[in-house]
Amino acid sequence: MKTLALKNGDLLFEKGDFEIIEGSEEVAQCIAISLGTNLKEWFLNEEFGLDFSKVLDKSTDDEARAEVLRVLSKEERIASIDELTISNDYKNRKRTIKYTVTLTDGTTLNEEVSVGAG
Repeated sequence: MKTLALKNGDLLFEKGDFEIIEGSEEVAQCIAISLGTNLKEWFLNEEFGLDFSKVLDKSTDDEARAEVLRVLSKEERIASIDELTISNDYKNRKRTIKYTVTLTDGTTLNEEVSVGAG
């Protein structure tokens, strides 16, 4: 699938035109959007996104992990979730999610997404 490239939520332009991404780069962007969107925040699909209360509030590491796994498992192009690490920055109310997944086409993605304040 092809889609418009985003950086920090803004569309990217290349030579006066929108930048298009596809393949594993597009899947990584979809995952980042899913993990960066609070559950029920998108009115067209209230089941889309990460329940921030289970990841950022007074949740346990196991609750946060289960919620991230729930979101990753919804991406149909992920064949397996190979590794998941969640780092905590309690002072700044932020968690960094590092994951390694294998896609259905055999490609491996190794990405990092931060969620939380600022």
